Amino acid sequence: MKSWFSIFKSELSLIFEDKSILLTCLVAPLLYAFFVGSIYAEKEVKEIPVAIVDYDRSNLSAKVSWLLNASERVNVNGHFSSIEEALFYFNNLEVQGIVMFPKGFQGKTMNLEGAHVELILNNTKFLTSNEINKAVQHVILTVSGGVRMQYLVSNKIPIEQAKQKAQPVLPVIKSIYNATNNYGDYLLPVLLILILQQTLIIGFGQSIVHEFNHSMLKPLSNSTFFDFIKILSAKSIYYLGLYLAYLFVFFKLIFPHFYLTFNGSIGFHLFLGILFITTVLIYTVIFASFFKTTIGWTEVLAFSTYPLFLVSGYSWPIESMPRLLQLFANVLPSTPYFKVFNALAVEGANLSDITSELVHLLLLLLVGYGLLYLRFRSIRNRKLLRANS
Repeated sequence: MKSWFSIFKSELSLIFEDKSILLTCLVAPLLYAFFVGSIYAEKEVKEIPVAIVDYDRSNLSAKVSWLLNASERVNVNGHFSSIEEALFYFNNLEVQGIVMFPKGFQGKTMNLEGAHVELILNNTKFLTSNEINKAVQHVILTVSGGVRMQYLVSNKIPIEQAKQKAQPVLPVIKSIYNATNNYGDYLLPVLLILILQQTLIIGFGQSIVHEFNHSMLKPLSNSTFFDFIKILSAKSIYYLGLYLAYLFVFFKLIFPHFYLTFNGSIGFHLFLGILFITTVLIYTVIFASFFKTTIGWTEVLAFSTYPLFLVSGYSWPIESMPRLLQLFANVLPSTPYFKVFNALAVEGANLSDITSELVHLLLLLLVGYGLLYLRFRSIRNRKLLRANS
């Protein structure tokens, strides 16, 4: 059995010899961080071009068009007499949406019969389509409230009472932990952490698959679990140090570069980062041990990023997922870590506020060691059976 330092040097040699691991662990984290971050660099979209198709040509449709153009997010980029004309500009991406007023829009609206306003959106850009949708809904609700109020006043109902009847429920929006009420500010911090997690899993997993099939982890029949842990610790210490350094760089440089909120002690964040990275490394060893080739490992993990993010509970509440997905989400290290990170960095929580998530992460770490021991016993027993047969 090689010494711990010899195994450590062998791992460094493997990293610099294997271009795939080198690019994944040394180049990809920073490259993807700035690439993904640049998508949300502005984080707000304004003056989104839309087209108006007005079959009604009434004062009310003209008023709604004017209000849309006056909104901060939307810019009316053309009025058309037919949907075919508007679709030409829409298909050429000169406008991102089309608002269509049907014939009889004013008459039906003023008579409180209700009129359908059709909206066509380019959903390839969810930020722009979402802003157009919100702007149109806001204007339509405002106009419909005014029409109802005018109708009530015409029926000799006092103005204050008419206001209350026209809009009995007024929305009051107060942004909590997101002053700009912007999806980019909410999403980007965790996406940056996700980049680190996925590049770590892919790169370290490639090294583990290589070792299980070609090198030090192959003759496990003559090794103890202590020897196994010795090898893994020597192999993983480099990744732990590297990704801890990445976390420091992200927190101190990349987060400020994109004007992202970051609260809490940097030391405590790095301590939590050690727990998270260690847990990810352990589970990576367990799952990578089932693969025969590094290409197979990379192909599978390359498609896991988005599903892992969706079930982590950050974009959708875990409690609203099917029971099976809830169980799966709760065995992912990212699930408690994302909650802890968001609570500390964005919401400014205290240690007492994250106790359950911290315990969750520690339990996953302990369970990981237990599963690692069982996996080691399984591999060693199988090798012993083959050697004796």
